[in-house]
Order: sequence, then structure tokens, then C-alpha cells
Amino acid sequence: MATYEALISSPYMALVIVDKQGVITLMNDTFLESLELTRENVIGRHVLEILPHSKLPEILATGRVDKADIWPIRDNDTIVTRIPIVKDGEIIGAIGQSLALDMSGAKIFMKKLEEHRREFDTFIEGLIESPYLIYVIINRDGLITAINQTYLDILEMKREDVISRHIHDITPDSCLPEIIRTGRIDKADFWPIRDRDTIVTRLPIKRDGKIVGAIGQSLFMDRSGAMALMDKLQETEQEFATILEGLIESPYMVYVIVDKDGYVTAMNQTYIDILGFSKEQVIGAHILDISPTSELPEVLTTGRVDKADIFMIKGRETIVTRLPIIKNDEIIGAIGKSLFLDMSGVRILTNRIQETEKELSLYKEEVRSFYRARWQFPNLIGQCPEFLEVKSLAESVSQTNSTLLITGESGTGKELFAQAIHNASSRGCNPFIRINCAALPDNLLESELFGYEDGAFTGARKGGKPGKFELARGGTILLDEIGDMPLLMQTKLLSVLQERLVERVGGTTPIAVDVRVMAATNRNLEEMIRNHQFRQDLYYRLDVVRLALPPLRQRRADIPLLIRYFVNVLNNDLKTDIREIHPGAVGLLQEYDWPGNVRELYNLLEQAINLARMRGDQHLTTRHFPSLAHRPAPPEVIAGHNLNETVEDLEKRMIQEALQENAGNKSRTAKQLGIHSSALYRKLAKYGLD
Repeated sequence: MATYEALISSPYMALVIVDKQGVITLMNDTFLESLELTRENVIGRHVLEILPHSKLPEILATGRVDKADIWPIRDNDTIVTRIPIVKDGEIIGAIGQSLALDMSGAKIFMKKLEEHRREFDTFIEGLIESPYLIYVIINRDGLITAINQTYLDILEMKREDVISRHIHDITPDSCLPEIIRTGRIDKADFWPIRDRDTIVTRLPIKRDGKIVGAIGQSLFMDRSGAMALMDKLQETEQEFATILEGLIESPYMVYVIVDKDGYVTAMNQTYIDILGFSKEQVIGAHILDISPTSELPEVLTTGRVDKADIFMIKGRETIVTRLPIIKNDEIIGAIGKSLFLDMSGVRILTNRIQETEKELSLYKEEVRSFYRARWQFPNLIGQCPEFLEVKSLAESVSQTNSTLLITGESGTGKELFAQAIHNASSRGCNPFIRINCAALPDNLLESELFGYEDGAFTGARKGGKPGKFELARGGTILLDEIGDMPLLMQTKLLSVLQERLVERVGGTTPIAVDVRVMAATNRNLEEMIRNHQFRQDLYYRLDVVRLALPPLRQRRADIPLLIRYFVNVLNNDLKTDIREIHPGAVGLLQEYDWPGNVRELYNLLEQAINLARMRGDQHLTTRHFPSLAHRPAPPEVIAGHNLNETVEDLEKRMIQEALQENAGNKSRTAKQLGIHSSALYRKLAKYGLD
């Protein structure tokens, strides 16, 4: 276990594990430090949010062991491997790990690793070859596959006379075949061997949930005190067998052990399969007969711990370490271990190190942007029936994945409702991505939504960039101001909603996206359809469930409640102590028609609190709202004019006033209005102001 912890916490290996959805469940400190992140910012996030070009989702989809890549982490070259985690034939996750290749640091790492390995080898060696312990292992057919020297001495037999014989030929009364048949761990009991009492235990050996053999072990000891030890052994044997099985028979690690003369005494099944032999052909053979280029004989001669290097095994490359097994200052054998890596492309990939270093800066920039929704339903304040009805519907649809269209005037809280719905849904732990369709020019909107590949256009980032749909994988995307989306983009969005596939700009491979779509607008989409400004088929795709948020002037009774809530929030944010708002001021606020709705109320209260702090006041009165006395009320809705026409009249007048204030300068006008220049030009054309 100490060896495992040392590897996991090693500064030379970065590790990240994801579940079958691609959500990060575990990582080590080296991984966090290399990306300059904290554990809280990573756990529960999709791996593509942290590493936009991660191949782990591909491993989850294909189930294959990915070939090794060279990857720079903190200015050190590393070999990165990606492996699926399989249980009962099903992919339940994936692991990505990187091992430092910077030899200046790796030597220190290897020294520490070999120390841990030597401790482990000494422990295993002392355990297996102890004169007080005997053990024998059989396969599922009852044939002996391993036996220690102590047992051979007791039987007065040679290893070659025992290996591959049936256990009953050697020990007629053995209960090990019964263990294979039942699969149970036999309780410890006393057994006489050559007139000596031993504590004998028997347990099955399992791989992938199937019984593949059994092990019998016995400990010579006096009966006094043995009964207490038997209870302890019974508890720990099953755990030990599981750990030993996983260590020895890992499909991603190969090992071989030879005695002092170079004859193979142990080899795991992974190595046997690679070499194409059977265990019977391997055990007892000289290592050079099995692997002619092996350097284990040299380790036996010199006694030195061999440095890690790349070694060919049947035309496949692995990183191999070799070390002697020493007992009482005498070399009694050697072990070769390797982490199996498909290195077929590594040498070519080393030429890409400079390129990947540049890409790393892109990854760091991306991971600094975290997408989290912070608003919950308790933050949505209101008691008016109209508001409670919408809130109740929102809470209900949060439990579905239906596409949602949120309508309402500017400032009514459309994004807040979208965040609350997301947080209350099963997707709440995944990203919430908002994009303002009116804030970006047409040529940028597509790449922001769908991403782009390397070299897709002039100025494109090296390595490309994932779009908002990819970043929202497993979560929610909010398409704000959907009514301002250009018609061409509407067509592409419709395809994404139908197929749940996106294609990056400059790309040719569709990318599957699991994302809930919400859209928000303050415009009359039905009217836009009649004017051929919005696609009818897209409208039907979006309008599965609609939330129509009421304006603040239709819920005046909620204004005192909102005032109290916002004053408390602002007191905390501004470090003020406003204790009361005068009834006259509340009445003034209730009489106002609020064209900017709840957002305008919040901004006006912030202005009033700052004014009160400047004057040293702790109570808000009408004098803290001077703008209300001079602010003209919004135009009344007159007969024959619908809400959309009134809003558009107000928008047109605001643009005209801003243009006049900025002497016709459109850049300053767009900045004052808080919209992108391209959005301003579209509105100028719409209202005939260009």
C-alpha cells in the first residue's frame, strides 16, 4: 500500500480518473499543480472543461488502450497513456496518467521507486520463501502452477517434478479443488505436516469475477497463541489475495522473476501472452531461451539496479526496469518489470514537443473559465400569483430534459430562471453555458457556438477550440437573445437540435453533444416569423415548454419584498448598514412603471445606498431617489398596439437618443447601449435609422 501511495503522490506522475460520463472523479496533486487548479474546481467537472482536447472521452467510447503520446507538463516531457476501466465487461470509466521522461528528475524518481519496489520485493520474498511458511497454487483444473521451496523440501521433490502435476498426485487429501468448486474462503484450521502443526488456509483466486485457481498456505507454529492469530488471518487473507491478484495479473504491467542462475521462477500471464508461450513452457526455462536479449543475467552478475529504458518485446516497446533480489547480502535472483505502453508513435511525437508546449498555454487559458450556475429557486423572490405560477412551472420542468423557451421583457430575470432550472435538474453538477446571440458579429457567433479546428481561418488558435455546445456537455446551454440570431445561424442551430451533433468550423467529423437547450428572448418571435426574420421550424423546436415572465409593473405587490431582499444583498456587497427604507420611498418605487424591470430596481437601489453612504444616512428616503422625480414614465400601451410594438418603440427611441448623445458615433453608441457594433447595425437597419 505504501508503494501505491508513493506512486499516486509522485511529483513525476500526473493522474486523472473519469467516470463513464467523462466526469472527473479523482486526480492527484501533480495533475492539479500542473494546471494551477484546486481540487474543488476540478472534481465533478467534465474532463473537456479542464482539458478541451482530452482523448479520455474517446477511450470511453472505443474501450481501447490508447497509444502513448509525448506531452509537456511544467516544462518536463512526459509519456501520457489512457486506459479504460472495465468491470464485468462494461466500461465504467477511464484513467489518464503521465510519467516524467526528464531524466534529470526521473533518476530521483526511479531511485525512490526502486526503494519502494525493493521493500516490496523483500517483503514478498521473505513471505514466500520463509522456512515457516509453505504455499502452493493451482489453476482451475487443479494443476500446480507455483510452489515454494519450503514445501518442496517437505515433499522431498524437485520443482520440475511438481509443476503442472495435479494437486491430488502430490497431496491426495488436499481440499483446494473443493475451494475452486465452491469459491469460498476456507476457514483456517490445524494440519499436521511431517509431525508438525501448521495453520492452513485456502482461498480462491479470482480474475474479472471468475475463479481461475486457488492457493493453499500454511504457517508452522506452536498451538499456544495460534487461535488468536487464526482469527486475524481469516480477516486479512481475502484482502491480501485481491491486492496480490490485481498487482500480479494487471494487463498493463509485465514482470518476470529469475533465480540466481537465470532460470524463470515466476512470470505473470500478461507477459506469457505477449511472448506466446504457456506457463508450463516458461517456468523453469532459462530467461535467454525465452527472451534472448534480456539483460537480467547482467543484473545477476553486477548486482546493480538497472536504469529504466525502452525495451522491445515481440516488436512492441515498453519501459523496463530491472533490479536484483538480495538476501543476506547475496544475490539470489532478479526481477524485470515494465509498464506496457504502445510506443509505436512516440519517437515521431517527440518532434511535436515544441508545438504541444504552445497548445498547453491554450489549455491553461481555457481551464481558467469555469461555467457554474449560482442562482437557485429560493433566490427568485416574489409572491404575486402571476410570478408564483411561472415559478411553479419552472420547478416542474427542471426535472425534465425538455427544450425550454423563456420570454419576457429585458430585466425580468430570464437568465436567473434558467440557472435555477439547471441547478435543480439532474444536470446541476455539470456546466451551465450562456451565450448572448446579439453580442457577437455573425462570423464569430458560429465559431463560439460550434468551435473550430486548427487553421480553420486566419487568426484561429493553434490546435483549435471547442465551442459552447461542447463545453456544455452533460449540462445546459442558454441561447440568450435568440431573436437576434442571424437566419443562416438559425439553420445550423436547427440541425444541432435535431441531430444532437455539432461540427466545428473547418472540421469534417460530427461531435455528439449531450446538452439541454434553453433559449431566451424579449422579442415577439411569432411576429418575427410573419416578417420572415425567424425560422418557423426552429421556433417549434425551441417552444417545447414556454416560461413567460411577467414584467415588474404587473407585480407591484412584490416590490416591497424585492426591496428588502436587494437591500440585504447590497449591504453585504457594499459593506453598508442601511437599516430601513421609508414608507414614502417604498410608495414612490411602487408607483414607478419600471421599463427596466427587476434589473432597474436593483440598480436604482444600489445608487440610493451609495448616495446614503456618502451622506452618512442609515435610512433610505425619497431624497435618495432623485432620478425618479425627473425620469419620464414610459409610454402607455395604447389601443391597437401590442406589447412587442411598445418595446420596439422604446428600443428605437433609446437608440436615437444614444446616437444623438454620441454625435452619431456608432462605436460609442453601441458601447453605451451595451451591445456589439454588429448588433447595433442590425437594429439601425431594422428601424430605418441607417
